[in-house]
Amino acid sequence: MSTEENKAIIRRVFDEFVNKGDFSVVDEIYRDDMVDHQPLPGAPDGLAGVKYTIAGLRRGFPDLTVTIEDMSAHADHVVIHNTWRGTHDGEFLGIAPTGRRISSKGIVVWRLQDGLIAERWGIGVDSNMLAQLGIGRSARPGRGRVRTTHVPAVRTLPVLPGRVDQWRRVQQEIGTRAVDYEASRRAAEISRERMWLVPGAPALAVYHLEAPDPGRAAKTLTSSTAPFDQWLRHELVEVHGRDPWQDAAAELGHGWER
Repeated sequence: MSTEENKAIIRRVFDEFVNKGDFSVVDEIYRDDMVDHQPLPGAPDGLAGVKYTIAGLRRGFPDLTVTIEDMSAHADHVVIHNTWRGTHDGEFLGIAPTGRRISSKGIVVWRLQDGLIAERWGIGVDSNMLAQLGIGRSARPGRGRVRTTHVPAVRTLPVLPGRVDQWRRVQQEIGTRAVDYEASRRAAEISRERMWLVPGAPALAVYHLEAPDPGRAAKTLTSSTAPFDQWLRHELVEVHGRDPWQDAAAELGHGWER
């Protein structure tokens, strides 16, 4: 299957299954042994669990709709940044209806095999949703700060063979150079970045950023002569075989939010 065909399959998940409630789609586009790494509590394995999770969400939020904000694909993986919106008019995870309108952003990574969905990882959607219902905590801007509209961008890059440990060491060093890192991202007008690994052969690094103009932010990073930016570019070229910011929509992250 081509990356465009894989993207089309993932679009069907939301256009037909989640947003319209056509549960028959599950039997067409998922493997029988599909693994969801972030199902609703109590979900069974396989296709029954997929249907259980979405049924639970649609009961809790009868007007649930999901918008795909950005999508990228590499080999058999597809990554999306999406926004879940709905009104809490039904019981959800034991929480009585509150009538609250939620808008929850998150990232989902999918692995396909032979044209069928084999695995799913969700990042942020459930925790953000629960925080808006009064469970858990959500990150908020610092006191007195007003966040302008920032655009999300997400992509994947394969990690070269034998470079996974180097990728992890780079992340550790970024953690020890937080001041330089934050200054670099402010200069590029980046408000949020995240970066994580998806296991496989090859392993994939998923990169997500939010900025007023992701393309401009990427160009700032790829042309920067700041020592920290030059160091990070060099390390990641060794990890991926290319400059992560070379393309206009490139993005890279490390879990920092200003």
